[in-house]
Amino acid sequence: MGVNFHGWGCASYQNRSVTPKPPNGYITDSFKIFKEAGIQCIRFPLYWESYEKNPETFNQDLDNNSSAAWKYDILLCIYDNHQWECSSYIGEGSGFPNSLLIGSFEPHSDPSSRPSRQDLKKFWNGWWDRKFETIGGKDGWDPQLEFLEGVIKRLKDKNSTLGFEILNEPQVFRQVDFRK
Repeated sequence: MGVNFHGWGCASYQNRSVTPKPPNGYITDSFKIFKEAGIQCIRFPLYWESYEKNPETFNQDLDNNSSAAWKYDILLCIYDNHQWECSSYIGEGSGFPNSLLIGSFEPHSDPSSRPSRQDLKKFWNGWWDRKFETIGGKDGWDPQLEFLEGVIKRLKDKNSTLGFEILNEPQVFRQVDFRK
């Protein structure tokens, strides 16, 4: 039996002035409850935009959560490179960072509304075609790999780590992209 568990620093929005903070004791209290309930597996969604927003807070959250999992005998933690509605840069979602989107999209005027289907289609088709570069001119897939390598390096030797998900819920608008 398992549960999805959101950290705070790993799930903060890059394009909203405030990401609501959890209550004091959130991590410790949650893991105590998980242990008492017999929860054995935790899925931690991580957002690349959260890392870009504040790498120190992101990494501290990873450390705090992985340590709490070990302390409370939850030894099946899966770290999930998550995206939901692509990015807070183009709407209410979270996932891909500004450095990847800023050259191709206008920031969404209402960050609490869903990104348009047109923007999602433009992003995902461009992503699969490797057409997105960061502000620094890197192919978008390369800094994503660097981000994932950093997460894996930080957590791979933690006793609570089971594994990593490379990219959660990618969207596909063209049949040919399923192979990619």
